[in-house]
Amino acid sequence: MSQLYDFTQHINIGPTTAKNLQEMGIKDFSEMKRLGTEELFFRYLQHRGGWHRGMCSCWLYAIEGAITDTKWNEIPEQKRKRFRSIVHSITRKR
Repeated sequence: MSQLYDFTQHINIGPTTAKNLQEMGIKDFSEMKRLGTEELFFRYLQHRGGWHRGMCSCWLYAIEGAITDTKWNEIPEQKRKRFRSIVHSITRKR
């Protein structure tokens, strides 16, 4: 049996997000980086069965921060604006 990758060793990734990444089939950090924040978010939505209460752009900030080794609240405004736009486009469709 292979050992599960410990995503929590990366900034912004707590136990719940780590568990979600594992359940989504993300094997390790290099796969996370290769897929990128937006693709991971869309896979997360699919994994969770679509949008649900409590989802917000903060998830995107956390993943982007993990990938770039940046605290989630220090993600550049241009990126945060893009992530908010993605979330807004999804919530508008509901």
